[in-house]
Amino acid sequence: MADVFWVGLSAVRFEDGQERLPLSPLTASGALIRQIEQPYNSKLRFYKTNLVKCLPLKDDRIRYPMEREMEKCFSNFEWELENLRPTTVYLLGKQVATFILKKLSGDKPILPEDFTYASIRINNISYIPVHHPSYILVYKRKMLEQYVNHIQILFPSKSRGGKCEDHSASHQITSLKRKFDGSRDCSTVF
Repeated sequence: MADVFWVGLSAVRFEDGQERLPLSPLTASGALIRQIEQPYNSKLRFYKTNLVKCLPLKDDRIRYPMEREMEKCFSNFEWELENLRPTTVYLLGKQVATFILKKLSGDKPILPEDFTYASIRINNISYIPVHHPSYILVYKRKMLEQYVNHIQILFPSKSRGGKCEDHSASHQITSLKRKFDGSRDCSTVF
């Protein structure tokens, strides 16, 4: 039901009334991901998620999730994999890549500075550790085009062919997100 997953670390803070979807285009990272997807929207189905579904806070300030929080929320990610069956999963940033690859295979992520990313095949899914878009936007902005090109090169092969035939895919994904958002909350562990 989804060809490509983008997996971020955790939720971000939104103002009231703002879209609260993971990797929203209202954020700089989400906007960059949208730019990467844009030429392929008619050929591939994309899905964005976070490893930790809730906003980790300490003294009302956003913080990085702790490993126990990632552990507690991992079953949510497994549920998404099982129900949406992606062929390619981009792991955004070292923390996400390290945790997920350790859980699934014991492999360690490699994030090459020249963006020549490699795919790790696990259970018929290609997992690709990549630099987080925010890292690129802050520290490697001059290399943005190279980053985008290297990610797009690794999109599933049907992105080079015809259009995606399942026009109901985005509706199905939206329905699953609603079901997921209402029934699989990990916030109670914090």
